[in-house]
Amino acid sequence: MAMRWDPVLAAATARELDRTLHRARGRALLLDAGARRVLLFLREHTLVLELHPQKGWISLLPAAEPPPEARPLPVRIREVRALPDESALVFGLPRVRGKDEGLELVAEMVGNRWNAVVVGHRTRVIRHVLLPREDRFRSLVVGERYEPPPSTGRQGLKGELSEEDWKRINPAAGGDPEEARKLLLRGVAWTSSLNVPQLTGPEGRQRWKEMLDPERWGAFLLHTPRGAQPYPVALEGIEADPVDSLLEAFQRAREADEETGPSHELLIASDLLDRGRRRIRNAEGKVKSLRRQLDDARDPEPVRAIGDLILARFAEIPRGVERVVLTDFAGDPVEVELDPTLPPHENAARFYDEAARLSRARELLPDRIEKAEREVREWTAIVEEVREGSVPPGQLATRLGPATRGGERKGRTQGRETLPYVRFTSSGGLEIRVGKGARKNDDLTFRHSAPEDVWLHVRQSPGAHVILRWGREGNPPKRDLVEAAVLAALNSEARHSGSVPVDWTQRKYVRKPRKAPPGAVLPDRVQTLFVEPDPDLPKRLRGDD
Repeated sequence: MAMRWDPVLAAATARELDRTLHRARGRALLLDAGARRVLLFLREHTLVLELHPQKGWISLLPAAEPPPEARPLPVRIREVRALPDESALVFGLPRVRGKDEGLELVAEMVGNRWNAVVVGHRTRVIRHVLLPREDRFRSLVVGERYEPPPSTGRQGLKGELSEEDWKRINPAAGGDPEEARKLLLRGVAWTSSLNVPQLTGPEGRQRWKEMLDPERWGAFLLHTPRGAQPYPVALEGIEADPVDSLLEAFQRAREADEETGPSHELLIASDLLDRGRRRIRNAEGKVKSLRRQLDDARDPEPVRAIGDLILARFAEIPRGVERVVLTDFAGDPVEVELDPTLPPHENAARFYDEAARLSRARELLPDRIEKAEREVREWTAIVEEVREGSVPPGQLATRLGPATRGGERKGRTQGRETLPYVRFTSSGGLEIRVGKGARKNDDLTFRHSAPEDVWLHVRQSPGAHVILRWGREGNPPKRDLVEAAVLAALNSEARHSGSVPVDWTQRKYVRKPRKAPPGAVLPDRVQTLFVEPDPDLPKRLRGDD
């Protein structure tokens, strides 16, 4: 269950953090929007603020090495304070050296729109924000002037209210507790749904003043119906355990939540484990694809025997036929499919090539499967070790390499149309377009190609649609066609095979069935090429994408 923040808890927590972290030297700051948390890396500690209404804890952990995505922050903590009558903490962060105005980190735990901003100390201009937002009251966007949460206008900000003012705000004191609770919440500063039940009786004003006296603050873990709740004072009618500090109360409250992971996971950037798990899924997909290819790699000897049969019955094969029935060496009839555009000896070569491909697949795929399975085990091990805390997150980040930032991608494409394909130029000067995914495949095939262009796709394997720009009747040059087929093979799940069957036809013979999923098409008048994936081919072809 979620704990609650209120102005009293914020003020007491700021007081404790100010004493604990005064003049602490800062190293880096990470605003992790994915996990909705802020990590302030200090020389002796790491301060973590979890800014989700369901996970509102503060953790002071041992010093840790900042991840690469953290922003360097050479500052000292000058002070930690709370905004008056608000659930918000302000960290004063003057620069260690230089003439910069210094910064303030503001963490707001207000309503259900928790957030954090970094602002200039004097200019109040927002420099960084955890979750950019705009509404009718204010704009939390980089470059805008920071405005604190709108004032509630409640009285008693300095902890002072006369008896007359109290009664004027709360004429129901001593009467209906529910009505008194509403009036106090609306009119008296520092009240909240957590503490207001203590203030509705005749002694409510005195209890309110005592609750706001810092000298009376301690540290308690309240056991409320909503779960464990840190608070600086014990509340009547709620079971409370005294603890040494509010930070300890936060730690125990966090540990009491069954859905929360161990505290060391707070030091892991939210996308790091996701990237690691994606590597595991990719490796598992490779294993699955390779196993499917091995299952499909039938015995090459019957295929080779057909090639022998074609050469032995050379004179019995009419030219230009698609199939013929021949008598094999045991005297049995065998129907053989042929390419009508090729003479018999070249048709025999096709079967010999296919038999060689099957032999290579049977020879090479077991080692490739073992290598891919080892990759799955290695990625799984390091991700689990990082989760368990036995390996520092930086080790996983180093192995994964730098992540592509979304902002950088937008910067490269801003101001121009994003095409659904990657463009290459064949050795013969023809343009080759390779689709970027299932939905982009449809866009490429039906909106970015001409009817006479050549459409290619790997047979019975997920992959990119490829368009060889031809625009005329007849077949394109074989070299250009083979290069387009190799690009199709490289952009498919069959990319690790020794030889890949690639279907091709003119684009006008490709149709999209109704209600078919993205990328699913029905080609007609298909011919097939067998190519070997060459990973160096894209580097050799001149592409402008």
